[in-house]
Amino acid sequence: MDTGFQSLKTPRASLDLQEDDVPWSQRPHPLESVNWLSYITIWWLDALIRKGAQAPLTERDVWPLAKADTVDSVYPLVTAKWDPVLKPRLVVVLWQAFRYRIVVSFLLFSLYAVLSLLQPIAVKSMMQYLEQEDVTATALGLTNGYALVIVLFVVSMTSACIMDFAGYYAAHIGLNLKSAVANMVYVKTLSLSGLAKAKFSSGEVVTMTSVDLERITMGFSLGHWTFISPVMLLVIFIMLSFELGPLAAFIGGLAMAGFIYFGIASGQLVGHLRRDILAVQAQRVKLTNEVLQGIRVVKLYAWEGSIQDQLNDIRVREISCLTKYHNLRIINNVLLMVAPVVSLACCLMVFVGQGHPLTMPVAFTALAYMNITRQPCGVFSTSVIGFTEALASCRRLSDFFNAEELAPDVATLTTPEANVELSHADFSWTNDATAPTLKDISLQLEPGTLTIVVGAVGSGKSSLVSAILGDVHVTSGSRRVFARFSYVSQESWIQHATIKDNIVFLSPLFDQDLYDRVVSACQLGPDLAMLPKGDATEIGERGINLSGGQKARISLARAMYHTDADVFLLDDPLSALDVHVANAVFSDCMQGLLRGKTALLVLTSHYHLLPHAHRIILMSDGAIVGDGTYKQLKTEFPHLMNFTQSDLVATKSQDNDKEELAEGVAAEPTVMKDSLIVKEDNIKGKVTLQTYKSYLGASGYNGYSVGIVVAVLFTISQVTLSLTDWFMSVWAQKGPLSLWYGWGYVALAGASVILVYGRSIFVLVTAMLCSKNFHSKVLHNVLSAPVPTFFDVTPVGRILNRFSSDLDQIDSNLLHFGLCVLEFGFEILAVLVVCAATTPWVIVMYVPVGYVYFVAQSGYNKAANEIKRLDGVTKSPLISLVSETYQGLSTIRAFEKSASFAQKQRTTIDFNMRFYFTFFVGARWFQMRLDFLGSLFVGTCAVVTVLTKSTVGLAAAGLSLTYSTQLSVLLSRVAIFTAWLDNSMTSVERLNHYNQLESEHADEGTDVHDWPSQGAIAFESYSMRYRDHLDLVLTNISFNVEPGHQVGICGRTGSGKSSLMAALFRMVPASSGRIAIDGVDIASVSVTSLRRGLTIIPQDPVLFSGSIRLNLDPTKCATDAELWTAVKQGSGSWCVLPGRCCGGPRWWCWTKPRPTSTQSPTGSSRPRCVTALRTSRDLSSRTALTRSSTRTAFSSWTVAWPSSTTRRPHSWPTNAARSPNWPNMRMWIWTS
Repeated sequence: MDTGFQSLKTPRASLDLQEDDVPWSQRPHPLESVNWLSYITIWWLDALIRKGAQAPLTERDVWPLAKADTVDSVYPLVTAKWDPVLKPRLVVVLWQAFRYRIVVSFLLFSLYAVLSLLQPIAVKSMMQYLEQEDVTATALGLTNGYALVIVLFVVSMTSACIMDFAGYYAAHIGLNLKSAVANMVYVKTLSLSGLAKAKFSSGEVVTMTSVDLERITMGFSLGHWTFISPVMLLVIFIMLSFELGPLAAFIGGLAMAGFIYFGIASGQLVGHLRRDILAVQAQRVKLTNEVLQGIRVVKLYAWEGSIQDQLNDIRVREISCLTKYHNLRIINNVLLMVAPVVSLACCLMVFVGQGHPLTMPVAFTALAYMNITRQPCGVFSTSVIGFTEALASCRRLSDFFNAEELAPDVATLTTPEANVELSHADFSWTNDATAPTLKDISLQLEPGTLTIVVGAVGSGKSSLVSAILGDVHVTSGSRRVFARFSYVSQESWIQHATIKDNIVFLSPLFDQDLYDRVVSACQLGPDLAMLPKGDATEIGERGINLSGGQKARISLARAMYHTDADVFLLDDPLSALDVHVANAVFSDCMQGLLRGKTALLVLTSHYHLLPHAHRIILMSDGAIVGDGTYKQLKTEFPHLMNFTQSDLVATKSQDNDKEELAEGVAAEPTVMKDSLIVKEDNIKGKVTLQTYKSYLGASGYNGYSVGIVVAVLFTISQVTLSLTDWFMSVWAQKGPLSLWYGWGYVALAGASVILVYGRSIFVLVTAMLCSKNFHSKVLHNVLSAPVPTFFDVTPVGRILNRFSSDLDQIDSNLLHFGLCVLEFGFEILAVLVVCAATTPWVIVMYVPVGYVYFVAQSGYNKAANEIKRLDGVTKSPLISLVSETYQGLSTIRAFEKSASFAQKQRTTIDFNMRFYFTFFVGARWFQMRLDFLGSLFVGTCAVVTVLTKSTVGLAAAGLSLTYSTQLSVLLSRVAIFTAWLDNSMTSVERLNHYNQLESEHADEGTDVHDWPSQGAIAFESYSMRYRDHLDLVLTNISFNVEPGHQVGICGRTGSGKSSLMAALFRMVPASSGRIAIDGVDIASVSVTSLRRGLTIIPQDPVLFSGSIRLNLDPTKCATDAELWTAVKQGSGSWCVLPGRCCGGPRWWCWTKPRPTSTQSPTGSSRPRCVTALRTSRDLSSRTALTRSSTRTAFSSWTVAWPSSTTRRPHSWPTNAARSPNWPNMRMWIWTS
């Protein structure tokens, strides 16, 4: 039976015995060797807190996880109980996996409940002692005042210690749950089928990893009170019946039960609202993730405003749900907070109404019992809400874990003859068998042959490759695979790692000779030679610092390096390469390294290579329409051969330029340095007052003024609450008139409810304004940030962490923690004031207690803030890895690297959990110390009342004793919630950092209209570098383009073609010189006007979730007719599937594609149709349009056509001319 104590040993761990020069991150965790006393009192953490109080903590200062807390230890506990066949519920599986430890935590909380019930009995005994001149008997049977003081102190100290340890033990379980479930999410992601991937987007998976796991952790940490609180309250009222009688206790208990029932009902409503919030939040995070992935497209089309409006619209719905959610939580908290007051009023009214005299011992004993109910009532609200939220997250995760997985292949081991066989198979990206993506596919790859697949855009070439891999759902027929694959995806998937790591791709053994041959065959030698650190150069996320051709060749090199594969699936890896490089790659790779291997190559260009294939497959409309050798297909499909002949002519006509081009490229400077991604900022020190001011100021009002108003509201409401307790003592002294005073007591209790709710609503409205404005401002600043200096050096996962985890902290936790700090803080002030007024000698203790409290909180906050920041910093790589893995699932699975990536994820989780675990344990450490301090204050108050028995009034002594017993709980609560509030404010700090980002200043400059009108472009001695410390990538460029001319910009991979386009759109500022369009310097025009006046087809197409109409026209300016015309001009009308366009063009415009081109092929993605919609006079293209589209749609436009393929388009003039400074530019310009 696993109870969590197995790792404890009797010998005491001594950190001092270890060498000082050994970083703590390399030492074993103290939990692996601590003794029982140190474990229960969390004494083993003292050394780390002291270290953090003296200097900011770093990663080297925090121990690694204990072995029992690592993913490798906790993950098998959950998976052993998970049977996917039964489609179990996650919450049931977690209970089965951790039930023994959960039961132990229940017993610990139950023991605390029993001990806490002794406090009212001790208070009653003290009141009886103080009431009697000659003490004869008390409730505890003790007649010595100091003996009663010792009992009160011991009970307070012991119950506090057990409660804090029980909280730590429960939190420990929650942290283990988080590690296990986080790994389950990642492992499930690795096995998602195509259908499941369509259902669960990358944003939703990120939300599960960041938000849902946090909910489960908190729910299981506090969920015990959901069950213990009602039982504890029942026992309290049973004991109260012995003091006030059964009827009075029953009526009071009935009132309390009403509040509890409402707490349960509202908790269920909160759970439903939380599910709504999670759904809207997932939608927002998904769109944010897609926008960040496609930020270049957003900026090139000047769609920032439209995208921001879409996200803000979603945010408004999210804020609406959050407002309802928090309002219900506030009602719940307020009613449960005043429930003891109302219940006590009911008890005393019935007691007095029955004719019983209300004496001081009776009144203050009842008050003491009701003060005990504040703990279960206060925690019950939070625990019910937290537990229901955890259940909601468990349901979401259960749906995800039970989603369809990729069907395992018949065999994964190599057979004597590796084979791929598709027999009369239909494949579909959806469950709709009536409209398959691929129809009646029969294909068998013969061993040792090269098969080339060709066909028009959208004919199903990439879908065929995905079908072989098993990513597409088989609706009929059969798919049998006896092979291991090596795969190149159509859109190059590049990891955030070094070039070498991307090529080797987690291979267990490194073969230097093979590696050198692969680099040479993929023509990467010249590229690596230009880099300061060669193949050790870091590649940015998604390969942002690589050209399209470089990404394609690195992806190809990854496939070539894995020579142990049986079948090589190469999805159009040559399209981004110029003819010469493509020929060299084909010769050295397909005809060299892959000689004798089974390979399937997709081609969308370079058709002159077709004669070298053993077999050619021609696809059209999702079906194989031609299958044979080059000679066999030559007669049947002559149009295909025309492409081949034109490619051969173009190749021969440029052979003379090959040497000169190679020499020019060799001298090309690189834009990459040895390190690209900047390290995440980690702000040191405590959270400043300025951070709180900036948060409150986000409401639209002065931050200090808002704070003052909040303080005034809480002061008034707390005074009313304290007057209610004081009025009870007055009521107890009035004898016959006591019933009228009872109604006064009830009136004060009612006023307290209204004031407490009013103050909370004011805070809620302010917090929602802050959340809404914070998101809007940060989103605007991020979308306005420059690509080279921000997006190119910042991982998407880091940015996404701000808009998911950090924003959720502000939306959910900051308001809750803030209210708790204010509530408990003002209650502490009330305790101090009442104790000072009733027993003045207690003031002597205020100074030492206050000093110890300040020192403890100051030291703890310094350590906790740094640990929380480290937790936030180490969480970003976790989210980045999930997002990166989701995008590269096909590649990871094709190379059978799922296990390696799963291990990488486990390491990342463990690294993050080091700080997450330490932070939570530190909170319990601090709470326990403050509870010890509170118990000391209780003992002091009791001693003072005994010493001043003859002078202090009985009412004053009763208030002093009952209030002081609350201090123990209140001190720890306000301190821990203050620490949590501070740590949540680190999310505000991180978002504030994004409010200070450098902007493109899109609105600066002249906002011109009807420009450009002609389309004349002039580069005048133009030079550019991507960032200040990098070399120039364009040097002294000068040339003119006449209006209406079509210009081809050609050059080898990495020669600067894309950089020229970036300069034209002012994605990068000029280092010197200028660019003029129609005589206007583009630097004098606002960026927004410039980009709206130009049109570009980006090199990397991107699709956003939503309708095709939304992808084509997010600004919602075009009519249906204009959209349909654009689709036909952009050659995209093939997208309308037979039988699915019954509603005409309008129906098609609202069809929803899958994002990031997982369904639509690259050639059919949005950009071509978008281009046809825009009315710009200048067109920049990074992918080839069909010739007919160019002639008809853009005949009067100025067209700049960067291309890595140096073949001249047939529709263009033959009088080609090179720019005078061609050796520097590395491009050709074709003029009419």
